[in-house]
Amino acid sequence: MQTNKIILDTDIGDDIDDALALALALRSPELELLGVTTVFKNVRARAQLARRLLDLGGRPDIPVFAGCPQPLINRVDDREVPCQWSADMENARCEEEESAAGFLVRQAAAFPGEVTLVPIGPLTNIAAAIAACPDFKSRIKRIVLMGGAFHSHFAEWNIYCDPEAARIVFESGIPVVAVGLDVTLKCRLSRDEVDELKAMTGVAGDPYRNFLMELVDRWLRFSGNLPVLHDPLAVCAVFDEAVLTLKREVVQVETRGEFTRGLTFNRTGGDWVNPGESEEGAWIAEEVDAPRFFATFLPRVFGASFAGGR
Repeated sequence: MQTNKIILDTDIGDDIDDALALALALRSPELELLGVTTVFKNVRARAQLARRLLDLGGRPDIPVFAGCPQPLINRVDDREVPCQWSADMENARCEEEESAAGFLVRQAAAFPGEVTLVPIGPLTNIAAAIAACPDFKSRIKRIVLMGGAFHSHFAEWNIYCDPEAARIVFESGIPVVAVGLDVTLKCRLSRDEVDELKAMTGVAGDPYRNFLMELVDRWLRFSGNLPVLHDPLAVCAVFDEAVLTLKREVVQVETRGEFTRGLTFNRTGGDWVNPGESEEGAWIAEEVDAPRFFATFLPRVFGASFAGGR
């Protein structure tokens, strides 16, 4: 089986979908996870959380790098502790001798044309790597990201948090597959699945899966919402092209509007494209085969015995 070399770039610790995306990456034989980089606000706490999940998943060899805590222009509170972090993660080991952007550049140079970046948070680390190395763009195979809203008038969170970085990425010329909010919202865990998941906590005898269930429970208590699998869908799209219907379109990111900052605008080419913008565009997710996705996601992440409500 040919594997896809990937780097997962994540704002893990707030919404539960980042942890579930990392779990899917770990449990997918089609993927070779070269490393994890964290982004936005308290990147150290995020890195510690990712480290714990990797260690319990039997992969202490996969490095974790704390990346850019601040967007390119805006300022945020980078001391804010993610809701899924706990004090017992304080001593989790993370890489400190190299920046996240430096790691991205190094891996792209080590495996030219082979690395797929999977950013599932704000795109600051990717933009920093593009700025740091002129050859980085030509060495990356592609980017499969979760971000944007391409069929509705809505500023999706990952783009909104750093629109300037998103604009750099979409205009970089790196091949991009963008899995937007319009599509990911169709992939929500059902109440029956959540209830079964909670009933499995502490019973499965697997510290890794029990920890993952604990994170899901923290998210449920914090948010009161059923988990939506935004980020796992992007991970799945790396190795299963049939899970999404894609359309090639030119994407612009609004960075200046008082009420429209962070919006993604897309259409199929035309003379409206700004100078310097990539006219090749990006592959935008139009639709998802949700049953196909869940048939992959549920047994891989929660175990073959997970029946669920589908």
